[in-house]
Amino acid sequence: MALPNATDTNIGTTLARVSAQNFRFGFEQQFNQIQNTTIRRINSEIDKVIRNDDTPQRLAALERDYNNLEKNKGLIDSFSFDMRSNQLRLADMQTKVADAIAAFSAVDDDTNLTADEVTSLTATRDELIKETSALLLSIHPDISTPYVVRDVKNMYDTLKAMDPVAGVVDAAGATPATNGNRQILDDLTTLSGLIDTAYDVTTTTSENASGIALDISATLATKLSDMTQLSSVELKRQEDQIEDIKGKYGNILRVISLSFEARIAQMEELNKAAQGWEIQPGSIMNLFA
Repeated sequence: MALPNATDTNIGTTLARVSAQNFRFGFEQQFNQIQNTTIRRINSEIDKVIRNDDTPQRLAALERDYNNLEKNKGLIDSFSFDMRSNQLRLADMQTKVADAIAAFSAVDDDTNLTADEVTSLTATRDELIKETSALLLSIHPDISTPYVVRDVKNMYDTLKAMDPVAGVVDAAGATPATNGNRQILDDLTTLSGLIDTAYDVTTTTSENASGIALDISATLATKLSDMTQLSSVELKRQEDQIEDIKGKYGNILRVISLSFEARIAQMEELNKAAQGWEIQPGSIMNLFA
């Protein structure tokens, strides 16, 4: 049997090497196409995950609720401030109207007004006019408020018209009236009752408004927590889905790549086998080379 000559060995080696190179080039082209297709598939599935995510809509709904609540809280806070302001002013007016009524009896038990009593009464009347004018007519659509503050403010013109004089204070119901002192006393007594009622109602209303404001604040905190949790939880879930998609197709590409490397390794081994054994320098086989 004839031994293969050098020319045969070179041709076989060359063919094996060319075959391996062609295989690598062909695989790289195919792998590039597969990779591009896989990237498109990954992007398509990621787009589907994003399209199917209703988190933006749910967040938008929560934000609308939050904004409405925040607007309502602004209204209730403003209303509560007005009620508190009226409450403090009415408390001061209770003291002043009591002082005005007391001026009638400071010396002679409501039967006469002295010059000093007129001076004191007039000064107190002027203060009540300022306080009455400063009362706030504030309303809130969700809180029922009797028109008690309006009733007090309606006494403004009556207060302005009061013109006490030194002299007799007629008995209740006496006719004809000697002067306007009895009417002033009666009007102040009426005003006192209106102020007392307005104070009680305003105090209750102020407390109710404060309670509502606290409830809204608690709800706002809950809504904010819901938005924060929804954003973080759903974002993490979406990120996990996207990573799963990338991982799945990444594994496919790795398997294809490993298969190629194994095939190349096999072809290289076959190429070495086709070249024959490698004779080490100094070996006795060199005698036959």
